[in-house]
Amino acid sequence: MKDSNRAEETLQKEDRGDKFIFRIRYPWRTLLAAKLLLFYALLLLSPGLVDSLKIPAVVFNAQYFIAAFGGFLILAWLDFKHFSRQQQKVKASLQQLWNSKRQLQQRAQTSASHTDKLKLFISDKLLEYMEYDEKYLHFKSIASEVRHNGVISFDKVQSALTYAASHSLPDEQGNNALLYQQALVGMRYLWDLLDLSTTDNMALHIGANVSRCEELLFQAELQGTSLDELPMLPTFDPQRALVDTLTLHLGVTLCDAQGNPEPAFLYDSQALAKQPLPLLLTDSEGLYRIELHACDDLLGNANHVVLLLENLLRNAQFFATKRQYKSRFAPIAIRLWEAQQCLCVSVYNRGPHISDEAREQIFQLGFSTRRAREHNGKGLGLYFAQQIVQGFDGDIGFDNIHNHHERYHLRLELAGGEVQNLNLDVELNSAGEPLVRLADSNEEAAKQWQLSPGKRLHSIEISSTSQPQVARLTMEESTSQWFDPHNPAQPQWLISLGGRKADQLSFMPLDIRGVQFSVRLPTLNGRLDGVGAAGLEPDVDELGAGLRAPDDF
Repeated sequence: MKDSNRAEETLQKEDRGDKFIFRIRYPWRTLLAAKLLLFYALLLLSPGLVDSLKIPAVVFNAQYFIAAFGGFLILAWLDFKHFSRQQQKVKASLQQLWNSKRQLQQRAQTSASHTDKLKLFISDKLLEYMEYDEKYLHFKSIASEVRHNGVISFDKVQSALTYAASHSLPDEQGNNALLYQQALVGMRYLWDLLDLSTTDNMALHIGANVSRCEELLFQAELQGTSLDELPMLPTFDPQRALVDTLTLHLGVTLCDAQGNPEPAFLYDSQALAKQPLPLLLTDSEGLYRIELHACDDLLGNANHVVLLLENLLRNAQFFATKRQYKSRFAPIAIRLWEAQQCLCVSVYNRGPHISDEAREQIFQLGFSTRRAREHNGKGLGLYFAQQIVQGFDGDIGFDNIHNHHERYHLRLELAGGEVQNLNLDVELNSAGEPLVRLADSNEEAAKQWQLSPGKRLHSIEISSTSQPQVARLTMEESTSQWFDPHNPAQPQWLISLGGRKADQLSFMPLDIRGVQFSVRLPTLNGRLDGVGAAGLEPDVDELGAGLRAPDDF
């Protein structure tokens, strides 16, 4: 390591213009002094020469000779030291040159080794991608063959299921008709999947289908006919598409707000449309929280949106079942609403954050963040989702949800009328998990904070720095815990009561870290009004700014 550092310093010296020292200067000062001393001795031995040169006799005193000889010795010693230093520098330069050459050879060998490894890595990746492309093309050819040969079979199965659903004798609960209807929906979904798998450009294919539906809608309005009389239904209900995705394709048992599983309105489109909104749904396993608001219909094929939602929800479902991502609230939150003539859908899950490096690649074909020994993502789900969104002229994105510091103010009203005011600080540890402690105290932060007022609690009022609106919680015998009412999908805290007399209060900050995907699609009226996913109408004046007026010709 030291040799490599020295070699790098030597190379830096060469880059700056510093040369290696391979030259020893001639000791001309000592030589000149020796000549002068010999000439002085010659004058001492030749008195006649001194007289001819008219040199004062005082110069040839013995003291001056001793002084001159001493000066000569000092000058010779200095030149000897200077020679020794130059000799050492030459030796050091030779050693540095040798070390630098040796280090350059080692670096060249290391670079060559790294180059070989890089070539092997690139060749392996190229082979992997080539193999993936071959498999993808092979799958497309198989799907195309299935589509070509399955048209007749699909028509037969669809006709049989349609006849069975309308002419069979259902039992008392009508399960037979429901099973036939679900089988028919599954067959149509399978057909749409095969149709998408054989297209060269999924987004263009879906966009062409939306345009065809829009044309059919215009024809129905001009001719004054009903939409049911068209060869295909051009619009669909996005709420129905979301419910079908959960119940038919993901196998989720939905429950109403009271916890009753599989309410009857889930399987009746007209009954679902008549439900009071917003409609809150959960599931039997406690993984989902679904919030449905009023929204307009969409143009196109409902199964395309089903495929979009299925890919987003399967990814969320994968992380929701992992032990490290479990939480006290529903780990998957779905919200569907309309804003600025656009259908908005948000899917929140408690999975790991997506890094900034993967942000630009998350929707690319073949890229997956799920790379580990126990599972390996195929990198198709989010790519399909983006292609479908582009086909509907919408947009899709995601946000990483973080915990944050907060101060909460609690006002406790006891049964006897006594009031206690408390301030709690929520802090984050090194792992980003929330901890709580009493504000302005020296106690150590913990995962939950407990208090025993000594009397039964009557009500609790809570507010925070970021949410000044006060939430009032009234103590009831049937309820022993309350989640944050201001953030029902991602509750920031949980308050629970314990003890025999329900006089033990516990405040727990909740870990809400996760990822939220957001999708916006233009609604039916939005497309008819020319509004895109951005919610902006086109500027006609700006579009015509570059056109020439008739008077200009």
